[in-house]
Amino acid sequence: MLSIIISSCEKKNDSIIDPSYKSPLISNPYRSKDTVFTVSNAPVISFNTSVFVDENGGGAIQSVTCKIYSPGNLLVATFSMHDDGVASDSTAGDGRYSCTVNVTNIPCLLVGSYSIQYIAQNVAGLNSNQINSAVPVVITNNQPPVLSALYSPDSILVPSMGINIATLSIFAADSNGYCDIKNVFFKSYRPDGTPNPNNPFTMYDDGNILVHGDSVAGDGRFSLTIQIPSTQTTFGYFKFVYQAEDNSNALSLPVVDSINVIPPVKK
Repeated sequence: MLSIIISSCEKKNDSIIDPSYKSPLISNPYRSKDTVFTVSNAPVISFNTSVFVDENGGGAIQSVTCKIYSPGNLLVATFSMHDDGVASDSTAGDGRYSCTVNVTNIPCLLVGSYSIQYIAQNVAGLNSNQINSAVPVVITNNQPPVLSALYSPDSILVPSMGINIATLSIFAADSNGYCDIKNVFFKSYRPDGTPNPNNPFTMYDDGNILVHGDSVAGDGRFSLTIQIPSTQTTFGYFKFVYQAEDNSNALSLPVVDSINVIPPVKK
């Protein structure tokens, strides 16, 4: 018997090419202002910016965007960047994409360092590397916060057992808007003038009445509860100094008050 063994081999198809996908590259960001100066009554964030984009052997560039984030890392605005020689772009087709950042109608301007985020995408949908830059925003006519309407007891009786609780609260306002109030606090001093080692004490406008004694969040009234335990052995007038600080680190004028800590009643 003649045994015939037939072996077959698979023919390689050299016409199939494994495509190589490459993402664009961006570099050399530029902005026209090192610092943005504006005013509180009509705040504007405005400057020109650009970034160099390299196709990197991939597809054509489909979009280049610039995003602006506030100091609280909230997205403020998104701008399309172009390489068309129009408006803020000086030369068409040179690979440098430009736009004018112009943020207006700001209800409450947060001053500080704003983040600028650049990114490009090609027609294949591939994103470039991301570049982050920062620009400080400063109010030239900044005014410090103002404190008013302090609520504080005149005296607190040291209990014979347990603790007595009192709520301190004060109203804070800022001409630049509520968002410009960074901190409201007080410092306390014993009757002999010695400062409390835990100074300063932060006050809250968060509506957390159980923890901080604040009844309504965001109404401008900042509160904090204090506790006087039965183990309290220092009596007399304790001084309290209240202040507020804005995002430009400007301090309000102090509000000074005192609370008389009274010894427990002897039975």
